Amino acid sequence: MYIGLPVSAILYKCIVTKTDIPWQFRTEGLTINKLMRIRLLKRYDPDRFTFEVLKNEFGIFAVRGPRGIPQKLSEALKS
Repeated sequence: MYIGLPVSAILYKCIVTKTDIPWQFRTEGLTINKLMRIRLLKRYDPDRFTFEVLKNEFGIFAVRGPRGIPQKLSEALKS
C-alpha cells in the first residue's frame, strides 16, 4: 500500500479479505458507498520503497491507483 504525502512510500503489503461492503458516508467533496476489508501481511521500512526509489530503481513515475507492478519491484516486495 502506497502512502502519499508527506510519506510518499510503500509502507504495507496487504491482502483484500472482503469487498463491496455497503457503507454510506458523505462530506464536502467525498462520497463513500462501499468499503473493503484488508489484512496486513508485512510492514516495510519507510526509507525502503520511497517514491524516489520507485522512480530510480523501478521506473515508476506516477502512483495513481491499482495497477500492475514491474516484475523487479514484485520480487523486491517479496524479500
